[in-house]
Amino acid sequence: MRRTTITNRSRGLRLTACLMAAALACGIAGAARADAPYPSKPLRVVVPYTPGGVSDAVTRLVMQKLAERLGQPVVVENRPGANGMIGSDNVAKSAPDGYSLVVVVVAAHAINPSLYPKMSFDPVRDLTGVSQIGRIPLLLVSSVQLPPGSVKELVSWGKAHPDKMTFASSGNGSGAHLAGELFSQAVGMRMTHVPYKGVSPALPDLFTGQVAMIFDSVQTMMPQVKAGKLKALAITSPSRWPAAPDVPTMAEAGYPAVTASSWIGLLAPAKTPKAVLDKLSGEMDAVLHQPDVKARLIEYGIDPVGGTPDQFQAFIKDEAVRWAGVVRKGGIKVE
Repeated sequence: MRRTTITNRSRGLRLTACLMAAALACGIAGAARADAPYPSKPLRVVVPYTPGGVSDAVTRLVMQKLAERLGQPVVVENRPGANGMIGSDNVAKSAPDGYSLVVVVVAAHAINPSLYPKMSFDPVRDLTGVSQIGRIPLLLVSSVQLPPGSVKELVSWGKAHPDKMTFASSGNGSGAHLAGELFSQAVGMRMTHVPYKGVSPALPDLFTGQVAMIFDSVQTMMPQVKAGKLKALAITSPSRWPAAPDVPTMAEAGYPAVTASSWIGLLAPAKTPKAVLDKLSGEMDAVLHQPDVKARLIEYGIDPVGGTPDQFQAFIKDEAVRWAGVVRKGGIKVE
């Protein structure tokens, strides 16, 4: 009996020792994995818009270059819907490890909190800036069927014909909508917003003068200007744009307060380690300074920016406050 007791006890001790050794080995392996250089596996970048648009094309261009620098694949995944909130929410609720990221534009990030008070996540609190890919200046264009040939003439004409002073946009809450509202507030002129389901459906009414004006990207509007269908009155960038050197800035046109440029940037879930954010930001800076990337971005109507995560996050917070003021003053609501 004693022998059996001793044998069972010995077996138990040996089993305990084996379990402790296994646990120690697992801990060491886990620590080794945790300490592996970032990135050690593919990254996922969500584009919260439909495939084929400018945001999608820019993301794929930049992420291809980023993958080359990181030495890991970067998989771009489209998750459109709800003005960009579906895709952004998905990343906001992902693990903060640097392997799930999202590319957003101003309408989907800085403006949405003011338009949708019951969002499923907080864009500023639950996501954090990695790198501002670029600024997207907006072109103010008007119909060739209408008399104004400058911004000041447009304002004078609009005040004299308030029933005709309309502006188009690609939809309620879009960047074009908010830019038009900012313009209205800055010049002190009542304007009627005419939303469309995208820019393309708005063009025929702009061509005929049924709608007076629109703010939209240089890439979208300059072909129509060159074709003689629309008039370019001003651009919202700080300096004249290379693709439209004859078009004055809003400041040159006499309205420096109308700085309604959109922007596009890369974000990560909040609480992503600073070392990971800095690594991504540094590599993004290198990508954005590559001559071929800069040239392609300018073709898309985007001014490359870059910068640190802290700079981008501070910019996002300022944008959220700024556009909240425009929304509140304009009484803008999204059904």
